[in-house]
Amino acid sequence: MKRVLAALLAVLMMIAVLPITSPPAQAKVDDFTISASVTSTYVGEFIRWTVSNVTGGSGNYKYQFVFYKNGDYFGSNFMSADASCDFVPPSPGRYKVKVTVYDGMFGLQKESAEVTVKARPIRITKVEPLGATSLKITWGKVEGATLYEVWRSTSMNSGWTLAKKTFDTSFSNTYLTAGTRYFYKVRYYVPSFEWDDYISAFSPVAAGVPMAKTRITSLTSPSARRIRMTWAKAAGASGYQVAMASRANGSYKSVRIVTGGTTAIFSGVKSGSTLFFKVRPYRRVYTTTYWGQYSAYRSVRVK
Repeated sequence: MKRVLAALLAVLMMIAVLPITSPPAQAKVDDFTISASVTSTYVGEFIRWTVSNVTGGSGNYKYQFVFYKNGDYFGSNFMSADASCDFVPPSPGRYKVKVTVYDGMFGLQKESAEVTVKARPIRITKVEPLGATSLKITWGKVEGATLYEVWRSTSMNSGWTLAKKTFDTSFSNTYLTAGTRYFYKVRYYVPSFEWDDYISAFSPVAAGVPMAKTRITSLTSPSARRIRMTWAKAAGASGYQVAMASRANGSYKSVRIVTGGTTAIFSGVKSGSTLFFKVRPYRRVYTTTYWGQYSAYRSVRVK
């Protein structure tokens, strides 16, 4: 035991006479710049934040990016040697980062300017009848969207149901009732790998009425300067518009609106002229007129 104690005492005496030293000093980061690739963008499009002009320290820097949305903490990435960070905003808002640049155990933190992120609007461009029981709804493509929802109702303010989920930018809605007005609105999804998918607000509402396409059944000139025209009744229609042109592929102008019938007679037409006609159905609902498709044209030479 005496030998062990003597050995420990000798070690302690050696430590006592060693020179006192401290770990090497580490330089601090003095300043740096944070810049964003854009000042405003849309949901689903990436923002790249980049750190540059770092001064001070030894040059062996590490970077940490912490994300904020509308002033609140939103998430952070792991510390790395990469001086830039790509971020895909999953929803609208004002985004910024707080960046800490480390040199060894010392770090300097700075905050970026905000980037405004908006949702791309979506709008229905057309609701057109394909027949007596079907409508085609078309809307504009939204960059970044992967899926669209089409909602339908027979009332503007209530009774909405999901009619279709689709990857396309149009939808043919079948098995409808001829002459009934249908309202539609659409919205889209933007996927996110880190957060929940973004679901947009709905588009403005658009409406349409399914109507059958008619056809001209008779077009004659029974006497001098007169034309008599008849066409087939179209399911869902409350009236018809007759259009005329001087050439088959010319500019057709409306020459008659007919309600409650399928016949039109024109008098005082120039003798010897050849005229071309088309007809389309329409449905009047309160103060709004919904148009069907034009028929194929037919021509007549006037006596």
